[in-house]
Amino acid sequence: QPGRGFMGKRSAPGDPGAPLPSPQSADALILPHAHAFSLETASQASGIATNPPDGVIGCCAVSPGLVLLTLRAGSPSGYGLRDWPLLVGGAGVGDEPAFVLAYGGVVRSPLAVRFAAAAAAYMHGVDDAYFCGGSFWDGLGDRPTLRQIAERAVETLRGPLPLDEADRERWRGRGGRGGGEPREAG
Repeated sequence: QPGRGFMGKRSAPGDPGAPLPSPQSADALILPHAHAFSLETASQASGIATNPPDGVIGCCAVSPGLVLLTLRAGSPSGYGLRDWPLLVGGAGVGDEPAFVLAYGGVVRSPLAVRFAAAAAAYMHGVDDAYFCGGSFWDGLGDRPTLRQIAERAVETLRGPLPLDEADRERWRGRGGRGGGEPREAG
């Protein structure tokens, strides 16, 4: 019925006549166990666990295609004060290149990389769902190794804390503790 929220007949999953999902729909998500590049990346976890890069204190495959890295930046202040869980696996966030060319937006990253700590939402380059944004992937290419991803995540932790006033207020209200003002991580 027009005007009452009726959208027409819904197609069954797998119906070849069904419209393609939009790039932002949940239907377009690929979970780690079904994402070939996630499976390939997760196969590198034992090598990282055996010989971790600087700042990585733990690495394990928690399920097919999903890796949990535990990071510690090593600085005596800022983000370096704590351990940071980082999940690697699944289709990356963003849109397909053809969609971005036609409508604008951000090209899909090769993998989903997500900090599993609420305080990560206040980092530069991390969105409100704790996923690393486009700047995280700059210079890593289309198929970065798990080691490259781990090293970039540690670099992110060693980067600057929020510096503008709006970021400072959010920092104070949701996780800033102790000595007052946020400062550059060193």
